[in-house]
Parts: sequence; structure tokens; C-alpha cells
Amino acid sequence: MTSSPVPTSPYGGVARRSRTILLGLVALTVVYLAVFLLMQDSGDYLPPADKYCTTGRPCSRPDLFAFQVSAGFGIFYCGMLGFHSWHVSRRAHTGIPSTPEGRLFGYLEEGEKMATALFTFQVWDFFITLFIPEHFGPIMLTHHAMAAIVSWFSLSHQVLHHYGIFFLGVTEVSSMFLVFVDMGRYFPPAAGSKFGLLISICGPMFLVTFFVYRIVIWWVVSYTLWKDVFHVIRTGSAERLRPGKSFVLKYIYLPFNVLLGLLQMYWFSYVILPGAIKTVRGEGL
Repeated sequence: MTSSPVPTSPYGGVARRSRTILLGLVALTVVYLAVFLLMQDSGDYLPPADKYCTTGRPCSRPDLFAFQVSAGFGIFYCGMLGFHSWHVSRRAHTGIPSTPEGRLFGYLEEGEKMATALFTFQVWDFFITLFIPEHFGPIMLTHHAMAAIVSWFSLSHQVLHHYGIFFLGVTEVSSMFLVFVDMGRYFPPAAGSKFGLLISICGPMFLVTFFVYRIVIWWVVSYTLWKDVFHVIRTGSAERLRPGKSFVLKYIYLPFNVLLGLLQMYWFSYVILPGAIKTVRGEGL
């Protein structure tokens, strides 16, 4: 099996996808502003939890609601594209040679779409987060910046399409459930409501998928990534296939891979799991 032709221009992906990136940023912003304006006086029918309402009752938090709706579009697109490419069509595995060079430099249209989508979403998320107190913080901003940088280099230097489908897409499957979990945290559902039932399902699904994809399989795939990177550097194929750009593999992808993996282990151990235990005990969040 041979891979599809690999673009020779180092910025070919950016040129091809620049219009999509711009339209994506505009679309996410338009959705956010539209929902934000429509929900200005939503305190009577969508009251936020007490901790997110500091101005007295009734109060509205259209910023939180608009963010969840807008972010949901980006998260669901990346999660579904990644899941389909990795598990269903298996293009992430069959569309490239099963070699270190294939996995690192083989071209996959799905991989390019993934890098485009996640770069767009993370850039938008970074800047919109600056205006929402609950999301503003050094850890989240660092996460958004690192994910955007990784996506940018994948797109601009045409590398790691195979791994990008997993790290940028499949891992977002857990975030698809988190969208609803966070919505229920910001706007507690009424007892016995259909939305409450949805939250009760999404909570355990988020816990399981986060552990499976972002803790267990993350490090399994990372092990193969590290082996492949060391192989192409040792044999010189990295410089042959991407002259002058092997630094991206050594000094960006590998360090960011470890940092993001450790950050996810921290979230799971000190935020997600303790929160789940409190919920099971009926102590609330």
C-alpha cells in the first residue's frame, strides 16, 4: 500500500484551509453572539446555579449558555470525525503505510480536516475564554494554546495526520459528554426532567471515555509516537521527507504530548474522579 501524495509546500495545508479557518472562526463567533443576545433575560426559565449567580435573583448567564452551545459544534465535529476515522472507516490506519514514515508523514485528508478544525476551535476558545470568568485561568489557556500550536504545525508542515486523528479528534469523544455535564453544572436541571436524565447518563460516560481515551489509550498511542519519532530521526528520513522541520517532532510534539498527558492525569485524579465520588455520595459538586 502506498500513501496519498504528500504536499511538498511546507505551508500547503494552511493555504488550502485558510478560508475554512476564517469561516469557522466567524461561524463560532456568530453562534455565540446570537445565543448570548437571545438569552439576555433567561433567568426566569434557565436560572444558573447559585455559585454562578452573584448579582442576586433573578439573574442570567447567557455567556455560559452561549459558550456551551458554540463550543459544542467544534467539539462534536472533532470527536465524531476522529471516532469515525479511527474506529469505523479506519482510514487513520488503512489510508497510510503502516510504517513510522507513513504514520508521521503520510497524507490523510481526514487528518488535515482534523488539524484545521481543532486549530480553529482552540483559537476561538482561547480568546472567548478571556471573557468568561469560569473558564479564564492559566491552565485552560495553556491547554488551548498548546492544542492550537500542535494543530497549526500538523497543518502547516503536513505531519502526524495519523496521530492527529487520535490526539486531536478521538480524545474529544469524552468532551462530547462533558458539554452536557457542564451545562447541567451551570444550569441544574429540574428533578425528574428529561434533561436531568440526559445528564445522569452523560456523567458516567464522560468519566469512562476520559479514562479510556485520555489516560489509558493516550499513553499506548504515545509510546508508538515516540518510537516512530526516534526512528525517523535516527535513520534520517525525517530530514529527507521534511527538510529542516524535524525540530517540530523533537521539540514541539514530544514535549507537548507528555505535558498534555500529565495535565489530563492531573484533571482525572484531582478534579474529575473526586467530583464523581461526591456525586455518588450525594454531596453535590
